[in-house]
Amino acid sequence: MSSSSFKNILVHFVDEESGEKTTEESNVNDLLMTEENRFSGWECWAGIQNITIDNEGNVWRAICRQGTQLGSIYDGFEIPLDTVICNKKSCNCAADIQLTKYHPDHKDRVRLGKKSNE
Repeated sequence: MSSSSFKNILVHFVDEESGEKTTEESNVNDLLMTEENRFSGWECWAGIQNITIDNEGNVWRAICRQGTQLGSIYDGFEIPLDTVICNKKSCNCAADIQLTKYHPDHKDRVRLGKKSNE
């Protein structure tokens, strides 16, 4: 049961037994309620799709501050070109939950603007 009629995220599932693929529209709060926000070890687009700037002007990958500081708005910073492997126990921010991420076992199923060799 959804906590909200406002849908702001797509969740892709693959049934372990049948291999059937499904996609559901959901709300990030639903993932928090069902504790489906545990992405430790997953590849994440933090810093590519989202950055955060703290009160001192330091720039980080996403709200969760994954990895090291990217720089500052005063001294300069660069948006990373590479993804990061999540090392957080859980993803607790709605903005961060919406970032593209995937389990390493499913890397071959992700297509994000990359050309297919098929």
